[in-house]
Amino acid sequence: MKKYRILTALAGLAFSIGMKAQVKAVRVESPIVTEKDSSWYVEQKDAWRNIAQREPRNEAAWLNYYNAARYTGWFGEPSDSLVRRAMKEMREAIPNTYIYNMCAYMSVKLGFSDETDGDPYAEAALTMLPDEMQLNDYNEWVCYLAMKGQEQRMTQMAKRYFDSGLYSETVLRYSYNELAGMDEGGIYLGSGDAAIIPKWLIQEGMGLHKDKTVVCVPFLAVREYREWLSRKLDIVFPTLESGNYTSYDAFEQSLLQAIIDRYGSKVYFSCTTPQETMKPWQKYLYNEGLLLKYSKKPYDNMAVKRRNVEERYQLEYLLVSFRPEWTAGQRLSANYAVLLADLLSYYAGHDLQRYRWLMKLLVSGVTNTSLDEQHKQSILQQMATTTK
Repeated sequence: MKKYRILTALAGLAFSIGMKAQVKAVRVESPIVTEKDSSWYVEQKDAWRNIAQREPRNEAAWLNYYNAARYTGWFGEPSDSLVRRAMKEMREAIPNTYIYNMCAYMSVKLGFSDETDGDPYAEAALTMLPDEMQLNDYNEWVCYLAMKGQEQRMTQMAKRYFDSGLYSETVLRYSYNELAGMDEGGIYLGSGDAAIIPKWLIQEGMGLHKDKTVVCVPFLAVREYREWLSRKLDIVFPTLESGNYTSYDAFEQSLLQAIIDRYGSKVYFSCTTPQETMKPWQKYLYNEGLLLKYSKKPYDNMAVKRRNVEERYQLEYLLVSFRPEWTAGQRLSANYAVLLADLLSYYAGHDLQRYRWLMKLLVSGVTNTSLDEQHKQSILQQMATTTK
C-alpha cells in the first residue's frame, strides 16, 4: 500500500511538471525563410502574447505575436480573428510606434481590417525607421514603395536592404541567373516575394542588369504602380473604366497584353508564375532554362537554353552548402533539376563531359538542401524520367 502511494505521488509530480512546461518563444520569421507547420505558429502566437501581456512596452514581443497570428493563415487555419485581436491589443499597448504602424499597414493590405487605406500607417512607420531592421521590415517597405510608384525611395530602400546582408544568397543567385538569361532590355513578368524582390536588390545593390524591367504582376491592381509602369515602358494602359471587363482577371490580362503588344519577344515569364496568369499566351511561350520567353515566331529555344547553361548561368554554387538556407532558396536550388534536366539527354549524345558536369550540378542542387528525403527522391526521380 505504501509503495502504491509513492508511485501515485511521483506520477502526480510528473503531471504537475508537465503542466508547468511552456513553449519557448522563438522569433517568428516568414515561411519563405523558415517554414513551420500550423501548430508551431499557434504555439508561438500564445507564447509571444503571454510575453506581450507581461511586458506591454515590449515591441519585439508584439511583432512576433502579430506575425505568428497572421502566418497561421498560410496553412488553412483561421487567422482573421487572431490578427484583429492582436491589433486591438497592440493599439492599446503601443500606439504611435513604428511596430504598431507597420503592423496596422500590413493588416489593411492583407484584409485583416475594416479600414481600406493603409498608406497613412505606412508613411508614419517610414518616418520612424529603426537603424537596424529585420527581414520582414525590408520586404514590406521595398514592396510598398515600388507598388506606390515611388522609384527613388524604393531604390534607396533596395540598396539598404542589399547592404544589410540579410537576404538569402541562394535566392539572389537564382534571380541573377534568371536575369542573365534574358535579352538586353527584356521585360520580366513574375509574382511572389522570392521572384521579385531579389531582382530589385541585384539591380540597385549590385548595379547589375539595370536594363531589364521587373514587373510584379499582382501590383498591376494598384493605380500608382500602373502609372509608374506606363511611364517606364512608354505604354498607354487601358483603364478599368474604359473596357467592358467581366472580372479583374480580364483587366489584368489586357494590361499584360499591352506589354506583350509593345515589347513582343523581349517579354519573359518566370517559371514560378501561376499557370492561370500565363494561360492566354501558353502556345507562344518557349522555355529557355529558368524563364519562358514570348515569341510569335518559332525558334530553336533549346539552343538558347544550352547557351544559358554553358555561358550565362552561374551554377557552381549548387555544389556546396555552407550554411542553412531559406526554404525558398532550397526549393529554387532543387528547381534547377526540374527545369534543366531535359538538357541531359542532348549532352549524353553530344558531349559526355558536359553531361557529367550538369548531372553533378543538378543532383547537388537537390541533395545539398535540407528538404526531406522523400521530397528529394521525388525530384531526382522526375529528373531521371525526363532524361530518358
